[in-house]
Amino acid sequence: MSQHAIAYVHSQNVADETARRVFLAIAEQSRGEGDILGLDLWDADIPALASRTGLDADEFRQRLRTLKQHVRMDVLEHTDGLWEIVYGPSYTQPARPQPAKPDLTRGGPYPFWMPGWEQSSIWGYEEGLGHLYAQLYANQDDPDAAPRIWITPPDYLVRDVDELAAAIAQALNPYVPARLPAELVKSWLTTPPLSAR
Repeated sequence: MSQHAIAYVHSQNVADETARRVFLAIAEQSRGEGDILGLDLWDADIPALASRTGLDADEFRQRLRTLKQHVRMDVLEHTDGLWEIVYGPSYTQPARPQPAKPDLTRGGPYPFWMPGWEQSSIWGYEEGLGHLYAQLYANQDDPDAAPRIWITPPDYLVRDVDELAAAIAQALNPYVPARLPAELVKSWLTTPPLSAR
């Protein structure tokens, strides 16, 4: 008997008395101690469970089918007579918040993933000055030399990633065979290639 499962059933405050009795009968047979509880129940075992709840087997089966109307859970009735029942805190507690995406207008340096420029190029945020910068080196450039392209004041004063992408796209024009769209440059600022993930 799973005391954890029984405590969970009581915590759900199921208003329908018959549904609560069926849920408790299930909990008494359940396994698991964490966020996921459940059991595999064979149809042949239902008459014994039903009698403990004061129901006949058919009514118990019907209550099983509608139990998920009272509590979030999965009740799967298989054609071979197996009932697969899964429930627990992971079904009823709100999802845990996911970490926020990093604010790319703060911090750095971040890599710049443009092919042919990805080895030494960086960009980031100038703390205290309130603007973004980029230092771009073609892969054949000496990384100890001055950057081939330097996006920084006074020539450029950019405050967000879209402005930085537009400035880089413009500054790259002499070095690329065709004009690059700012959206493509932005993807090289914010999305690593599959090989780097």
